Amino acid sequence: MARTRTYLAAAGETPSADSWQIWEALRELAVGRMYDDSQDAETRLIWAKLAIAAGGQRDASSGSAPARTLADEVSVRAYAVREFGAVPGDEIRDASELCETVFRGIGMSRQDVSAEAAARQELPRDGMLRLRRVKNLLTPLRSIMDTLGPDDPVRLELSAWLALIPELP
Repeated sequence: MARTRTYLAAAGETPSADSWQIWEALRELAVGRMYDDSQDAETRLIWAKLAIAAGGQRDASSGSAPARTLADEVSVRAYAVREFGAVPGDEIRDASELCETVFRGIGMSRQDVSAEAAARQELPRDGMLRLRRVKNLLTPLRSIMDTLGPDDPVRLELSAWLALIPELP
């Protein structure tokens, strides 16, 4: 944790053009520690929270689009749900809330995504990248499907979204 405090202090000390790199380094460190199964679950979950926070700070520092932050967050949170179990109301491990966050983050209806995917050969580069982003947001959710109850409306919605993955570039 001493190293983490050093990173945080350095990143907050002087705003600079490269401060986003410090946040990215911290995010990468935190993700690596989150995956370290020699640490106890509580410690690994702290690292997961730090990874999410550092990703947000990285993008705030660099002026990046929120899409990058969301993709990183979804990956970390899906891993935490898969590895440590779903916990309704938990800031990281609430599987339903994670899915709803992704659905909102996609910013398009399933029907619109499906229609664009069917016409992807004619889409401009931006359209293809948008569909790729949708796929990148949905893919980590496949691993948490079973944490949602069989009659959970979020599970039904997720199932419909996941059915689109093979159509996406």
